Amino acid sequence: MAPIRVLQVMPAMDAGGMETFVMNVYRAIDRTQVQFDFLYHYDKPCFYDEEIRSLGGRITKLTVRQDNNIPRYLHQLDRFFAGHPYRILHGHYSGFGMFYNRAARRRGVPVRVGHSHNTAYEPNLVGTMDRMMSNRFNHLLTDRFACSRKAGQMLFGKSPFTVLPNGIQVDRFANPDPAARAKIRAAWQVPESARLLGHVGRFSEQKNHLGMLDIFAAIHARDPQARLVLIGTGALEQQAREKTAALGLADRVIFAGVRSDTADCYAAMDAFVLPSLFEGLPVVLVEAQTAGLPCFVSDTVDRDAAFADGVQFLPLQDPAAWAEAICASLLTRNPKARQQAEDAGYDVRTSARILQQFYIKRYAEVNP
Repeated sequence: MAPIRVLQVMPAMDAGGMETFVMNVYRAIDRTQVQFDFLYHYDKPCFYDEEIRSLGGRITKLTVRQDNNIPRYLHQLDRFFAGHPYRILHGHYSGFGMFYNRAARRRGVPVRVGHSHNTAYEPNLVGTMDRMMSNRFNHLLTDRFACSRKAGQMLFGKSPFTVLPNGIQVDRFANPDPAARAKIRAAWQVPESARLLGHVGRFSEQKNHLGMLDIFAAIHARDPQARLVLIGTGALEQQAREKTAALGLADRVIFAGVRSDTADCYAAMDAFVLPSLFEGLPVVLVEAQTAGLPCFVSDTVDRDAAFADGVQFLPLQDPAAWAEAICASLLTRNPKARQQAEDAGYDVRTSARILQQFYIKRYAEVNP
């Protein structure tokens, strides 16, 4: 039998946390039984396009996030679902769910899954619009998943949902490679004696890079040899670069761009810093904990995200408290990280097995 094809609906498949989780599952799932296809809301080249196609996935790209042409988007959706008789849709993009879920239901897609990946919206106009549109997402769903309890409550309210941990490839991140550490630190011109703090995430308001630079300035005042590496890109990167220069930290902050070797980058770090304004259950924090790194996290992040030793939650508006905690820490790696990640259910093979069983069960129910 041909595999069940499940349509994953995304904004696009760039190197973000939600996208990385979906790819982690896609790599781990038995693709002889379940295959993924993707519907994007941007028509642009994306980080994971080549890998998706190499795994057998089909990609359809719509233009609505570039042109905001809703009538054309609705026409594209209707034509797409008319020509693609999917039985299961898994929507990770709540903002436009009010449109694609309705089009899918009208064209006979019986299983419409929603997945919540966050606990709040961006504190700007885009976030306000996303909140308003997401309010219409829930009522057209047949099934619901969330990365955490708070993320599910935020998007689905009192509707029942299943918490599915943001699984990662534990083997890839556990037991960091000393040779990779030395190679990357040399490339970044960071001596082994210097404290290297790291962050992975897109440059957006949610990730709070400007606040992170205030934290690092307080650390630098205590430890002038410390370095900070920022992995990712985004709309606010130039603003972060300008603030770095204004703080006199241009020779201490590394803008590393998007990387495919994040496991080796974690090996190069001495600690992970996550001062986000809000998060669901960040994949990067799962990765950093699994790599054994001490993690310093804003107190706005759901504490359920901490599963390993060495995680400290700190007040978002107090850079001095972060500097004191980080500079007082020995920044030693957690030797029990791998086992703690597996015990907490963060091995992606567990997530993939749960989703695969769900897809097969629901497909059988709607195709008796």
